[in-house]
Amino acid sequence: MRALAALVRALCAFIGLAFLVPVAARAVPVFANGQGVSCETCHTTFPGMTRYGMMVMMSNFQILNEHLQNKALPIAVRLYITSYLANHDTPGQTAVSDLSFLGGGFAGKNFTWYGEQHVIDGGTIGATEQLWLSWNGLLHGLNSLQAGKFHTPFPFMPAHAWTLGNYLLATQTTGQNDFNPNDARWGLAFNGMSNEFMYNFSYLTGSDPLGHAFDYNAADNPRTLDANISYGGMSQPWSVGLVAMRGFAPLHDTANRFVGSDAFTREGVYFGYQTRRWHLQTMYYHGYDAHPDLAEYGIPLNGAMFEIGRDIGWRNHVLVRYDVASSDTLSRQYILDYSHNFLPNLAVIGEALTGPHQRPQFGLQLAFAGPFQTGKRYLLKRQPVAGAYVEPASAAAAGASASSAAPIGDANAGAELVAKNGCQGCHGAAFQGNIGPKLVGIEHRLSPDQIAHMIAQPRAPMPNFGFSTQQISDIVAYLSGLDGGAGGSTPVVSFAPSPPSVTSMMTVRFPGSPPHDVRATALMEMGGMQMRPVPIVLKPTSDPHVLRGEVHFSMGGPWKIELEYDGTTMDVPVTVGD
Repeated sequence: MRALAALVRALCAFIGLAFLVPVAARAVPVFANGQGVSCETCHTTFPGMTRYGMMVMMSNFQILNEHLQNKALPIAVRLYITSYLANHDTPGQTAVSDLSFLGGGFAGKNFTWYGEQHVIDGGTIGATEQLWLSWNGLLHGLNSLQAGKFHTPFPFMPAHAWTLGNYLLATQTTGQNDFNPNDARWGLAFNGMSNEFMYNFSYLTGSDPLGHAFDYNAADNPRTLDANISYGGMSQPWSVGLVAMRGFAPLHDTANRFVGSDAFTREGVYFGYQTRRWHLQTMYYHGYDAHPDLAEYGIPLNGAMFEIGRDIGWRNHVLVRYDVASSDTLSRQYILDYSHNFLPNLAVIGEALTGPHQRPQFGLQLAFAGPFQTGKRYLLKRQPVAGAYVEPASAAAAGASASSAAPIGDANAGAELVAKNGCQGCHGAAFQGNIGPKLVGIEHRLSPDQIAHMIAQPRAPMPNFGFSTQQISDIVAYLSGLDGGAGGSTPVVSFAPSPPSVTSMMTVRFPGSPPHDVRATALMEMGGMQMRPVPIVLKPTSDPHVLRGEVHFSMGGPWKIELEYDGTTMDVPVTVGD
């Protein structure tokens, strides 16, 4: 009965929270809000990560758009409510397993920061989970120097798994040595990316609260050197990684007096494969402790895991994992998980966990991050800036072709503004409509002044970006040419599906006959590094105005299509779902 009551309480809490969350929330804090994209750009079922999300995180967020992020509210909240059914070995329980405030953003051109502060962690008052500052752009690339408390660098990130059960190889300890890769620790790290390589070199100490930050006393905390390198996972779906650690952990006698250090090593090899539908990863982990406890010497540590996950559609995911780890104890487990995202930022996860000589345990977790409203970004500055567009004095003025006082718009500048402010996040990758209305052909439905008025005085849920008069005229010029405009010279680019997935069909429709030489390339830019361009072969169709070609994006995230024709280059921003 207690187990049933616990489950009922968890479901009631879930139902109550679901009614408080807007029906079509499209972002998860903190960075999805800032960038104006769906949380599914970086997450499978959060906090599980896509390949693009892993790169955003491993680059310490420096590849994000600083201009957009600085406008957004940098604080958000995360909530996990977890319920376990009772069995003969463990009692049932329902608790708030995590209630945290999250914050992050840019602190100047070359600095990013991030913090996670638990209010409740595992049912108790929480400590600081992460708090770091990163100095970016070092050595003219995506390199950074990171200081503070951060997750232990590892070929994969167990802290960002979406299962309820931990990875045994990431939590196994030996004797008094409590070092494990699952914890966030205070330290200093050098991180970087170059082509297909990711690398990290760090010096780590304890995971104590803020008052004991950077306590390198050998009698209090372990001191560990950690080196990681991986190849792949950017423009290709697979990756391999290596990790090596060398550390010293304090050893105390029965009176808690420091008597020496345990010299320990850890090494591991990792392989992962991730596409839009599948995620496979496996790792072997080995270690050695010279003196982990008073009566223990020369203890090996071994661990391995194999995990396979599948996106089965309609925001449903299933996952199966086998874990084993041994040192001075042996642990083994089998895990089956199912998750459903009611919204991109609201998920429920069910798990069955068992192992040798262990009765099955069943858990249910509600995960939420927010809050958000449909298609709305939470901004720091809500009012238009000085010189912003003023609403026409009358409906007649609004319906006029163009005000004589309005500046002449620059379509190229407008395209840049539209891309930087994430408009495609709501209006669709090819501006064919999504949360927001369709923008292609808007000049046939509204006058320039009416379009300008909608930008300057938007209706909810569209945010007010505070554009100046000139900026609004530039955006109007760009939007009015999405389908060729009055002159009928600009081609229209669309995708199936829309928004595009990693494999999509791109259609280019010209107002007249297509030029003889049309070239298209897909590009993803990440900070100062540009990914390998993806060429697109366009072929004629039965429609004499249309060219079509298949695009194989290497991952989800923000891309642009560079279209060249008749000496003209046109950039079309798109957001690819992974």
